[in-house]
Amino acid sequence: MNKYQKMFIDQTGENLERILRPGVRTDERTVYRMIHSIKGTSGTIDLHEWYQASLRLLERFDEHGDRVFAGEDLHRELHEFEVLLEKARQERAREDGGLLPLRADRPDTSPAAGTAASKPDTAAGTDEERRPAVSLRESLSRRLGASDRPQTPSDGEAAAASSAAAAPAAQPGSAGGAAQVGGTRPDLAAPDANPMNPRTESSESEGTVLLLDDDVGLLAWLKDVLEERGFTVLATPRFDKAVEWFYERLPDCAVLDVLMPEQSGFDLMERIRELCDRYMIPVALMTGKTDSATRIRAYESGVDDFLTKPVNPDEFVVRIRRLIRRRRRLTGQLLLDQTTGAYGMPFLERELSRQIELLDGREEKLAVAAVQLDGLRRLNERTGYRKGDRLLKTFSDEVRKRLRPQDIWARDRANQFFLLQPGIDQARSRAWLSGILENPELRAALDAEDVSCVYGVTDAGPGMSRQQVLAGAVRSIAGARRAAETAEAPVSEASRQLRLAIVDDDPLIRSILENQLQSLEEEYELEIRSFADGEEFLSDPWHTGGARYLLILDRMMPRMNGMEVLTRLHGGGYESIYTVLMLTGVGDERGIAEAMRAGTDDYMTKPFSLVELEARVRRLLGKAGGPT
Repeated sequence: MNKYQKMFIDQTGENLERILRPGVRTDERTVYRMIHSIKGTSGTIDLHEWYQASLRLLERFDEHGDRVFAGEDLHRELHEFEVLLEKARQERAREDGGLLPLRADRPDTSPAAGTAASKPDTAAGTDEERRPAVSLRESLSRRLGASDRPQTPSDGEAAAASSAAAAPAAQPGSAGGAAQVGGTRPDLAAPDANPMNPRTESSESEGTVLLLDDDVGLLAWLKDVLEERGFTVLATPRFDKAVEWFYERLPDCAVLDVLMPEQSGFDLMERIRELCDRYMIPVALMTGKTDSATRIRAYESGVDDFLTKPVNPDEFVVRIRRLIRRRRRLTGQLLLDQTTGAYGMPFLERELSRQIELLDGREEKLAVAAVQLDGLRRLNERTGYRKGDRLLKTFSDEVRKRLRPQDIWARDRANQFFLLQPGIDQARSRAWLSGILENPELRAALDAEDVSCVYGVTDAGPGMSRQQVLAGAVRSIAGARRAAETAEAPVSEASRQLRLAIVDDDPLIRSILENQLQSLEEEYELEIRSFADGEEFLSDPWHTGGARYLLILDRMMPRMNGMEVLTRLHGGGYESIYTVLMLTGVGDERGIAEAMRAGTDDYMTKPFSLVELEARVRRLLGKAGGPT
């Protein structure tokens, strides 16, 4: 039983126990949606008995029925599910009871290799620490799931992998899948991905995909499928989180489940239709329903594709990639951002590359500024996004009115702009921007909404890439924030500092993560600290003062674990702004589900590649360090 199937069993068990309790009454539409969700997910993750049972049970209920069932009645109606659930739990108990402890004096080739880093199985890690014969490098490799020797698949795994394309729902992470979860991963076994070796740069993302589905098992499966193919994935079972991510991150594609407990994919489509049209973001609806009425409604609502469950992973990836590539072709041909009238980033990037080539190192100057509006995210949370869009346009219009003919003003994602100014250096560009911000009408418009502007400027030089120049402009914002803090600037938002906290009870893992990520301190102008548990983090004065944090948060810790930390943070009383990367362990499927439901920004399962971890931290730093 792979991790997706375990997550499915956990969630289905919770749902059944909730509606089967004596005295509980459940309406027919809720029962139908639950069975329908079970059908789609079980068919996708190869639980065929559940899939067939769902097909039979759906015939007994009406999607629009008005019956109400007591828990005792549903015991009879859904008895087939209860039998399958008990069978699955017994199978899982046999599997969990059959795990062998990891021994340092024997090479481990089982599919669960490297799970000493995962919790709650701390006994293996403690036993390992007592053995003096195990080197630091070997101990770290085992804790993080890495191995010094290259791993080759067994004959059975190779045969399964060769036939994966023929299987309609090959599981990432299962035996025979293209990637595994809970075993020694190919990227961990590779020499340049070893935790003791220097990092390597990750390849450019295929695109950012937003996933919304209330079934966390299917959600985790789809996330892994896309990430293994090079996509950046924002996955959530929460409607409100999907809306937030859509407006703040402007994904390249959104995949929405049709049937959800409270609000459906159609409801979200109504919320985001205007933004989809403005930025040409494709949307795919996903459902187990194949009737023509649902398809017609989907296309009439403006969706670009209609995906049916069970999901074929290869077809799913191809269709998502096709939607994203089409969007990129179209947006690459557009010059202007539809909200602000500024140029789009593709145009600025082309012009920046051209301007850099014209520099010969003598008298030519080229200044590039990054400009962010702090407080806009909170304004959107308070009032909705229309008011924030109007303020963005007011601000952009004021800048555009004062541009020189050769200047290029472009809007990036996350309420960030870039300014390209040929012929002047960063000092003159900084003075030019400062003059604009002194405009009384503009300052009044920003102050009225508790929004402030912060910017940083850098000089482009011969031989630099456009990525280096743009990253340098963003990094210079941190310097501007520190300068504003030193000068006691009246705008408090400009003094908000970016901090990275590693919260994990394992001292070796804290040490290796700090070493791996220390190069980011200078690059992103941030401060990194580590803590043994959540209580130590929350009680440290470093945690207070309105800073912005990226938390690398272990879920399983003594005293106060990761989920308790999130509960405390969401409970209020903290001025800081948080972006969270949750670390879960192999076999901790419940932890993954809890992390998703809690609204974490990303999660990773131990064992993991340090190179992959750093790539995700870099992406999340862009979100944590962006406008608030």
